[in-house]
Amino acid sequence: MSAKRTPDPGRRPDASMTLITSMLERPLDPGYAAAAERREAAGLPRATSLRSPWLLAFVLVIGVLVGIAAVQLRGTETTKQRTKSSLIERIEKGQSVVDERAATAGQLRSEIAALDVQTLSQVSDELAEDVQRLSLVAGAVPVRGPGFVVTIDDAPSQEGEGTNAAPREETTENKDGKVISRDLQIVVNSLWEAGAEAVSVNGQRLTSTASIRFAGEAILVDYRPLKRPYVVTAIGDPGSLPATFADGNGGSYLSTLKNSFGIRVETSVRKEVTIPASATLATRAARPAG
Repeated sequence: MSAKRTPDPGRRPDASMTLITSMLERPLDPGYAAAAERREAAGLPRATSLRSPWLLAFVLVIGVLVGIAAVQLRGTETTKQRTKSSLIERIEKGQSVVDERAATAGQLRSEIAALDVQTLSQVSDELAEDVQRLSLVAGAVPVRGPGFVVTIDDAPSQEGEGTNAAPREETTENKDGKVISRDLQIVVNSLWEAGAEAVSVNGQRLTSTASIRFAGEAILVDYRPLKRPYVVTAIGDPGSLPATFADGNGGSYLSTLKNSFGIRVETSVRKEVTIPASATLATRAARPAG
């Protein structure tokens, strides 16, 4: 059995914690303490005051520089916003002028077609009927009749959950919940296939020379941008057109857009709708045979 140690009466109880004790008793580094004592012996304060004129001047200069930088950044942002707003305003004004002139051109074209029919009827009623029928088919005159309307719009939120459907490729930045030109192309082609006699998208008449394409983030019909929502109007037999469309490729495609991508789709049958004449009927290469 080992002998019990007797504590040394001259030893401090905290002798094993010399470093910690030294830090607690003398928190200031000896070098700093010596420098403070020399300053005090020379009649100076132990430490530099925060109220030093040089320090205050430095802080003031920094504050002024930060303020100037903030004002300049805000001014640059304001200039960009003004430039953007000005460009948007100019584009909207230009588009309004184009729309007005297109409407005027369509009205004049309809008046010319009516005068042609009136003139030809004096020569031959059969010839006048042929011209009128061809004008309807070519989209040279406005038409009205029982309609079927399909309205398509972007999903309420494009940041929703993912889907099991394949990605819809139109641009590298396209999101699944955004309507793209291919959607309108499929809907329009399905309406023709279901028996539509005249079709328009947002009031733009579609003919054999019309095109639906994608440019940047806009959908164009005959190089004219469309605004959401996209309203596709078709004239046809009210008894067969809606049902044939719903049972065909168009109906199944719209169902996929709605259920898989959240795109909003509405369909309705109208007693009568009006589709304007086409604004572009000029041909560049085609000419009468014979």
